[in-house]
Amino acid sequence: MKKIAFLLIFFTYSFAIVSIEPKDIGKKSPGLSGEVGVSTEINRGNSDSSSFSISSRIEYDENSSLQYAIISYEYGESNGDRYEDRAFLHLRDLQKIDSLKVWEYFFQIQRDEFKDQNLRAILGMGPRIKIYNKDAKVYIGVGAFFEREDIEHKDSKDYFRGNFYVAYKQRFNQNIKAAFVSYYQPKLDEFSDFENFSTLEFSIKLTSKLNLLLKSQYEYDSTPISNVKKYDFTQKMGIVYSF
Repeated sequence: MKKIAFLLIFFTYSFAIVSIEPKDIGKKSPGLSGEVGVSTEINRGNSDSSSFSISSRIEYDENSSLQYAIISYEYGESNGDRYEDRAFLHLRDLQKIDSLKVWEYFFQIQRDEFKDQNLRAILGMGPRIKIYNKDAKVYIGVGAFFEREDIEHKDSKDYFRGNFYVAYKQRFNQNIKAAFVSYYQPKLDEFSDFENFSTLEFSIKLTSKLNLLLKSQYEYDSTPISNVKKYDFTQKMGIVYSF
């Protein structure tokens, strides 16, 4: 059964939202499902700025495996100067081992002009174990990946990083659910050089077709390039319309 969700975004900043809720194989009817978000913001007068973003998540469940793709692009200008230009693509394949364990393969590519990041590409794998499976579900992921990073005015660098994460999701009632995921990704030859990505979200059902999504995200890099802060924090809010 095909399903497409359009995300209508409203907040101080303009960006699209894609849910980070951990996925379980075989929880939907076999087939394709997904979500797509588009948003734009235009200001004229005292402030002359515009921004645009689009994101989507598409997944295919076969009951014994699940594949999904996340893609997003964000662009913004103020008084004729760009202040945002970044793109992201993530592909993941989950292969069922048993009712609690899956094996994950993943590929990701991204760029961020205002972090001087021309390219960051990773390719990795590892197991994910569900350690609590009642009203709340808790997952532990352990793995590793190869990373290539191309920074403006610097040579490309290759690394191997560990990939350790904990994820959680819970439905409190028919109308409210939450999800959390936190990644710790150290260099395997230098654990003091690490990255951390943590996201918390709440989804509130408004009608049979509408959900309100509240999302906070924290990113930390222990050794960023010069002139770039070690952390980024964003908050997002959007309306999800599904059919």
